Amino acid sequence: MLGTTEAKQTTHEWLEKYTARPTANTGSVEGFEATFSDLARPSRRRNVTQIINETFKVSETTRAVDHAGMADPFAYERDEAMKRWKNRQEFALVRGAISSGASGTTQTLAGIEATITSHYTARLSGTSLSESELNAMQLDIAQDVGDEEVGDYLLTTLQLRQKISTFTAGNTRYVDADTYKLHRKVMVYEADFGPIRIFGHKDVSVSAATPGPRVLLLKEDKWKIAYLTNRRPKYKELPDNGDFRAGMIVGELTLEFLAERANAQRSGYNSAG
Repeated sequence: MLGTTEAKQTTHEWLEKYTARPTANTGSVEGFEATFSDLARPSRRRNVTQIINETFKVSETTRAVDHAGMADPFAYERDEAMKRWKNRQEFALVRGAISSGASGTTQTLAGIEATITSHYTARLSGTSLSESELNAMQLDIAQDVGDEEVGDYLLTTLQLRQKISTFTAGNTRYVDADTYKLHRKVMVYEADFGPIRIFGHKDVSVSAATPGPRVLLLKEDKWKIAYLTNRRPKYKELPDNGDFRAGMIVGELTLEFLAERANAQRSGYNSAG
């Protein structure tokens, strides 16, 4: 669901700037002489690109025999490799830890969990997730950057997503006219500073160990996937050096965060909510 942009170097840099809010009501006298304050310089942010690849191969025997319900086993394996590639990309974007990639080692990007630091609260282990916790996360952001940049997109564990579905303020009940069954589904929680879309995500940290399961409140349009020039994921044929055909899905990308303070993160919740 994130937008995309282009990275032109393996160390990707961009500018981040916030507009300061007034802290007092001031005016100017009649006939005033203009004075000037130093402008706040944008902050330079950085992340590094990460190469992700998925290889696969199919024996010539497998390609030669008939397969029920499968026209081309090689095409099938290529599609499966692309799915695995996207899963690895998703995991890196959520939970990646930055590594500069010294000689002979892998360079890895900083993901969302590692990036949100300004509004990160580690709750006591076993804390119960509540409606007041979600509202407090929005308040932390609103007091810092203003209402227009408050997080509106929540990623959390599948278990905590189930917990949120029990919140009364966001509960919606409806009757399916075809089956006459009563359903309850919470996709949007009406919080104090605007609606929050709720998504359970399999890659959000769920471990009961410190710091424990977490929730990520994001401002969706402040995050982008930056693909290195001409390095979006693509299929590449590998050399034929045996009785098989082999291929690879490869791409290189990083995560760009345009307003880190517009997001919040809390951890330490009871894994069951």
